[in-house]
Amino acid sequence: MSTKKLAMLFGLAFFGAMMVIQMVQGFPLARLFTRQTVTEEVSVSIKNGDVCVVEPADSQPKEIQQCTYNEGDVLVVTYYEGNTKLESHRPK
Repeated sequence: MSTKKLAMLFGLAFFGAMMVIQMVQGFPLARLFTRQTVTEEVSVSIKNGDVCVVEPADSQPKEIQQCTYNEGDVLVVTYYEGNTKLESHRPK
């Protein structure tokens, strides 16, 4: 068998294995390319030192490091759906 044919066979086998894994797991790689950005208003629920915690509608608490806000302040936050990191935050 030539080297080219062997390389093509290996590539097809690798691609096939990746597709089977993606199908079994519900195509998790597709979510990397189709992430939804969410922007909403939330209030600071906890302030501990210079760290604030907000809890948006997805019920996943998100931290703001070096926070200058007070507990109860209303913020506009932007994050990717299913991610615990905030992309941006600002006061309302």
